[in-house]
Amino acid sequence: MLAEEGELVVEAMGVNPTRIGFLHVLERMGVSPERSGERQAGGEPVADLVVRAAAPRSTEVTAEEIPSLIDEVPILAVLASRGEGETRFRSVGELRVKESDRLGLLARNLRAVGTQAEVQGDDLVVVGAETPPRGHVETAQDHRLTMAFAVLGTVRGARVELSESDSAEVSYPGFFDDLAAVLRP
Repeated sequence: MLAEEGELVVEAMGVNPTRIGFLHVLERMGVSPERSGERQAGGEPVADLVVRAAAPRSTEVTAEEIPSLIDEVPILAVLASRGEGETRFRSVGELRVKESDRLGLLARNLRAVGTQAEVQGDDLVVVGAETPPRGHVETAQDHRLTMAFAVLGTVRGARVELSESDSAEVSYPGFFDDLAAVLRP
């Protein structure tokens, strides 16, 4: 999605209707994953997804959508930082009481790498930037922030320095190995 070209195949991604708000937002942003091979795994619906490089568009993520994607707000905010225009995440105040003040840190870290971002009440507002992201990111040992900003660091010309990277192991052991594998030609 953040790459300028290419595609990524995600095998056996969970597609439970109560947890796919992330995919709906991606579609509105102009990133339209193609689903195939829908099946059951571990009692849950899964499918293979093909995601192609695309320039993200701005959108509004409504309060009604947030419960189905609250954990994906960091990566969606990072994606919004590379798009055109303003993306607003409504009613994400819950992010203040996650593993960190995820809401405040998202805005602060996006600004640290050159993106306009601010918290307005319980909303997060992100304005896409054209320049490559560059700066230091304070992860506060928050695995979702670590992974989201690591992905942002893969943008051409980026120089994103993470305060630490070990926290990714909490939810995704081997994350950095997989990220490196995806980036190999």
